Amino acid sequence: MDRLKGHAASVRNTVSISGGNESEVSTMHIALFQVGDTQVKLKSKEPVLINEGNEVVLAGKNKSGEFNALAYKNCATGAEGNAGWFGRMLFGLFFPIVSVIIWRTFPGASFSLIPKLIASLFFCGGVYMLASGANVFRAVGIVKEPVL
Repeated sequence: MDRLKGHAASVRNTVSISGGNESEVSTMHIALFQVGDTQVKLKSKEPVLINEGNEVVLAGKNKSGEFNALAYKNCATGAEGNAGWFGRMLFGLFFPIVSVIIWRTFPGASFSLIPKLIASLFFCGGVYMLASGANVFRAVGIVKEPVL
């Protein structure tokens, strides 16, 4: 996990909306900006409160020349935000429980390939969500560390 500190420049905000018609609509707020020579992308369920020239502290990962921030702190305003660790952890706990229920519902030799595959997918999805939530939680801790 990397930490990046500096002044935000060329700040652009957009939203990504998914779902619709008869399904639930989900909105993701995306901020794109520069910190020094580094291009930053920050996604959040809440609006990102970073303006041009604000000093920010970011935690995330450098990937293909772009810094994918998982958490931020705006030093100018005190605003903080992250990519949502709580929901990820919640699903990370829920999916393995569903996996165990599927395994216990279809025990023994009569357990066909399809329920095994579904149970395995739920288990793997849960592990991925737990790891992802833990990364975001760690990023939140990093941006809250005292700025030197």
